[in-house]
Amino acid sequence: MRCSFLLVLMFFGITATAQNDISIGHTESLYSELMQEERKLDIHLPQNYDTTKKTYPVLYLLDSYYNFKHVVGTVEYLILNRKIPDLIIVGIRNTNRARDLTPDASEIGEYHQKRLGTTAGADAFLSFIEKELIPHIEKNYRASPYRILEGHSLGGLFSVYTIFQKPELFSSHVIISPSLWYTNKTIEQALEDVFPDPAPLKNTSYYVSLATENGGTMRGNIYKLNGEFANYSNAHKDANIRYKYESMPLESHGSLGLPSTFFGLRYIFEPTQYEVPSTPEAIEAQGGPQQALTKTLAYFDQLSEQYGFEVTNEYALIDLGYKFIKIEEYKPYAVEVFTENVKAHPNSFDAHSTLGMAYEEMDDLLKAKEHYEKALELVLATGDPEWTFYQIDLDNINQKIANQKK
Repeated sequence: MRCSFLLVLMFFGITATAQNDISIGHTESLYSELMQEERKLDIHLPQNYDTTKKTYPVLYLLDSYYNFKHVVGTVEYLILNRKIPDLIIVGIRNTNRARDLTPDASEIGEYHQKRLGTTAGADAFLSFIEKELIPHIEKNYRASPYRILEGHSLGGLFSVYTIFQKPELFSSHVIISPSLWYTNKTIEQALEDVFPDPAPLKNTSYYVSLATENGGTMRGNIYKLNGEFANYSNAHKDANIRYKYESMPLESHGSLGLPSTFFGLRYIFEPTQYEVPSTPEAIEAQGGPQQALTKTLAYFDQLSEQYGFEVTNEYALIDLGYKFIKIEEYKPYAVEVFTENVKAHPNSFDAHSTLGMAYEEMDDLLKAKEHYEKALELVLATGDPEWTFYQIDLDNINQKIANQKK
């Protein structure tokens, strides 16, 4: 009995020492002189933050207490599947939610006033974000000027209010089931009246979602907002104002947050999903393989300039190289494309692996081996569980080289 008890203790002791925490971020404090209070921030940094020197777009997330965990998971999943770029996430916790997220009310009625308590603090909260929070983040983190604001419910109301008050503060908005039953003279205005010149809204993206909301006033005002944005963006097409409304009737007001984050961020970064020419006819229509490569590089250069951070061309180049390698007369150009990719992304195991594949297709086995070896070295350093595929590539090329020597 005593022996068994000792074994149990030993087992649990070993288990405890083997445990490692999984961290999705950290919490820090920022004292607001404007609001005269301490504000808590939840910060998530990209996985490669410490190994690069590049800047990152920032997602400013309202109601962090409720939303930070699911948003971090959604963002990491989208990044893993190459649908969005790496992001810094700044979750803003509430001290007085109704106060911070509501503007001055035109008329909200006694019931809502009693339920919400203190309201109409949106201007002070917006000043905090603009004059204290954003400067703090951009001073202490490698943040690009591309900023996204995400808000749900009252947070969505605040996001809409921010568009009208400070349109240039954020490049994009994810607006989830905004509480537009809360009436406010600012957001009741027509966009053409507020922005006769579309310059403040140039190159912005807006995603708005709605669940099974019962409130007729709220639903009606959201439909009105949709119509305003649709008409305004169509009237000012040169301003490149992107707007999408999505109805999700299977979701409730509360459950809408997660799918809206997923589809909203995908929509915002949809332009990063470049479609390369895939047939000989399409390649020749671009001027041939060399021009297809040049146009791909130029597209991402232009996109990076527009977004204000480096939009990676890595997987577009991999896709283009794959298209070339399937067409016999374009195979030599595949080597050129993959070589360009390795130059731009020297620490990418996929870039080296695909260049190795191209050299193998061209029967340059020694160069293929060189890049397969580098790919395996890089993938092993990441802990990626699919490293075995890269080992198989290297084993196969070594076998081919051995067979040649016989």
